[in-house]
Amino acid sequence: MESVAEPSHHSSTPHTNPRRVSLDFMAFVGENQKGELCLNNYVLKQELGQGAFGRVVLAEDKNSDKRYAIKEFSKSRLRRVHSGRGRRRGWRALRGPSAGAANPETNNPLYLVRDEVAILKKLSHPNIVRLFEVLDDANGDSLYMVFELCEKGVLMNVNIVKKAKPFTEDKARYYFREMILGVEYLHSNDIVHRDIKPDNLLLSSDETLKIVDFGVSEIFAEGNDKMLKSAGSPAFMAPELCESRHGEISGKATDIWSMGVTLYCMLFGTLPFVKDNVVELYDSIKNDETPLPETTDPRLKDLFKKVLAKKPSERITMQELREHPWVTNDGTEPMITSEENCAAVVDEITDDERQAAFMTMSNIAMVMKAVAAFKRRSMTHHNTTETAGRSSLYAVASATAPVSESHVNAGVDSVTEGMQNVSMNDKATVQQQG
Repeated sequence: MESVAEPSHHSSTPHTNPRRVSLDFMAFVGENQKGELCLNNYVLKQELGQGAFGRVVLAEDKNSDKRYAIKEFSKSRLRRVHSGRGRRRGWRALRGPSAGAANPETNNPLYLVRDEVAILKKLSHPNIVRLFEVLDDANGDSLYMVFELCEKGVLMNVNIVKKAKPFTEDKARYYFREMILGVEYLHSNDIVHRDIKPDNLLLSSDETLKIVDFGVSEIFAEGNDKMLKSAGSPAFMAPELCESRHGEISGKATDIWSMGVTLYCMLFGTLPFVKDNVVELYDSIKNDETPLPETTDPRLKDLFKKVLAKKPSERITMQELREHPWVTNDGTEPMITSEENCAAVVDEITDDERQAAFMTMSNIAMVMKAVAAFKRRSMTHHNTTETAGRSSLYAVASATAPVSESHVNAGVDSVTEGMQNVSMNDKATVQQQG
């Protein structure tokens, strides 16, 4: 059997510092002297893949030579999804009178990815991809998210019509253990991923598995992982999600099912349930037994029986999963404790923090108009005031500060302090326009 050396983070405490996500509303796309496409300080090298809302590009920071993966979104596509079928993102799963209410900010492209940004800036774990920066091209259709680069790409390319080369049992065990640590960390922070599959698992240069794509993730009130609507990829959906009117279900249990399907792909190079159309696929997921070769390790057979149990109440729990004989290789490869794995505790995300995941474009517009009004009034008094106005605006829009409501308010206040000579009529005009 192939031996896989595990990175040292398996026996160490995960990152404990909160993520810092920078934001830049003044993204500029152009070319350098070599004719290479550039996005601010990033040189775009090559396309790494395509997604439903855009593409992923390899980029290099011209100031440090560090490499990143930049996820490009089409704002028009995001808007169509939101307006067409009301894309149900994480925060709208929270109970309360405002849940699902219409929000005028949906016209703001940054609102369309704010849930993913807010989730990622809160998480800090070796098996969760890191988000560094969000960039908006105000003059174009693109919105960019700058992630850490996972040099070895997706875990495995497999789908309904495409088989892949299976991993050895040892290698599959190693990646599955990494997956357990990442998903356990999410669940301990009341986050359900909802789309675990090989496409959303990337590998870094040292073979560390990274969970990516939190576009349909859910975050819940403490301890309550119940959800009503289905999300994810059909081939990886749990049986309870394949019912048209399934009522409330456990989001954590559906993640565990998807982990089981992913493990099956790793070991056999194909999906466990394969049909020609979605209706037949759902029927197979709900009713068919998981196909396993007769030569399958008895411990593995037991694991699949439990992780792919049709009834969520009978499905294995995360604690049971991490202690299963196949996962620990009969106890010879014990995992780090849950306490150690989930040491980087995430504070509860408040409504204010959700609103301040990043500054809205309306705030930027208001500040820019305020500065313009201030400059007009100040032109006849002091030429230096104009420079101060520009500096204040730059402080607000800069990508160097962590994204938080306090920084947003501080930036707006820095401009407001310089507006004391603006008349009340000018201020009213700015507010109406903003």
